[in-house]
Amino acid sequence: MDVRIRPVELTDRESIRRLAPRLLVGVDPSRPGPQVEAAVRGWLDDSVTRAGSDGHAGWVAVVDGVVVGFVSVSEEDHWCGEKDAWIGELVVEQEFERHGVARRLVASAERWAVERGLGRVRLSTGAGNAGARAFYDRLGYVLNEVTLTRQLPG
Repeated sequence: MDVRIRPVELTDRESIRRLAPRLLVGVDPSRPGPQVEAAVRGWLDDSVTRAGSDGHAGWVAVVDGVVVGFVSVSEEDHWCGEKDAWIGELVVEQEFERHGVARRLVASAERWAVERGLGRVRLSTGAGNAGARAFYDRLGYVLNEVTLTRQLPG
């Protein structure tokens, strides 16, 4: 399989939006599905639009002319005052999982961070997304912060 990684272009927007349902894996099931999906599409649109502007980048994975994966990264302030790289979205078509596509996309984001002099990459994923959590663990990402949620009555 010949996978090409290249910078994202505005013309990739619809191909990337098609991958949006993959980002719903592991999302808290108590959250309203249509709103969650709309939010995810908004994140993807925003990341594609901002890619290439100062402090933002993105890459797509292409197989036979078809976009099968996407990663976005940006410079973000950590609450302690340091600047980190933030991977906003990483998504790969299911049939291309476990073929090194996501690993290559993450490597692109990490190279970008190093070139900018950033010392850390942060990201978040759904607590229920065991596959993503295992993938990030294999890449050396460690649990750093935890967000807790409580559903209130009524």
